Amino acid sequence: MCMNLRRFCSCGRNSAYLSCRDNLLPAEILVNLFCPECRPGSIIEATMLADCGWVLEYDLDRAQAYFTARGIRSPATPDFVFDAGYLSWQGLAPGDQEVNTRLHQRLAPLIEQDLALYLQSLRSEWVAHVARLKAAGWRKAQAT
Repeated sequence: MCMNLRRFCSCGRNSAYLSCRDNLLPAEILVNLFCPECRPGSIIEATMLADCGWVLEYDLDRAQAYFTARGIRSPATPDFVFDAGYLSWQGLAPGDQEVNTRLHQRLAPLIEQDLALYLQSLRSEWVAHVARLKAAGWRKAQAT
């Protein structure tokens, strides 16, 4: 089971939907979230992860304590926390939840008219969305 949350960036202009795998790490492990508009001038690789202009800053000492308590032997690094899904985007990018919601709402009338067309349209549009994310360089999209 994963806890999902919405968090605003430091400047408050943008937000991201985040997922916490197995509810292992509390949301407070994400110390700062920066959008492309408020991202810091330099990235501290020991505690920060950059993804297409967004920057996530983690409290890795606390994350390591949670990992150790749960028997997870991997060191708490920004790459591991993000890539293993312990505290990363819900979906493939910060706004995937909203994109998914809008897509389903837009295609919803097809459900009663032609379910097969609805499913085909949903699949093809999502595949195109993922292709755009890959082309833009989003980290989680690269792994799909």
